Amino acid sequence: MEIIGLIKNFCDENNEEYSVYEKYSCKYMSGQTCLGIVVKNGYSYMDLLIKLTQYLQEYDYDDTDFCLEGVAVDELGLDTIVYFPRIECN
Repeated sequence: MEIIGLIKNFCDENNEEYSVYEKYSCKYMSGQTCLGIVVKNGYSYMDLLIKLTQYLQEYDYDDTDFCLEGVAVDELGLDTIVYFPRIECN
């Protein structure tokens, strides 16, 4: 399974804590969009990164294209978004 599908499945399985944000763009992305994960208010984005890493290891995902490199964090009001600039959503 490709990384986008794995991330979506991860969020579906943990939907009280996280949701997928397709086509996220921050002011530093010059209009480009990418895949993000919204961490809902009251939950930790550091926990998300740990859980997502474990989840991807369970599915033997090997990031040979470095899609997860450059992960960044931004605030969305009370929520937080963890986004992956190298993972484009069409």
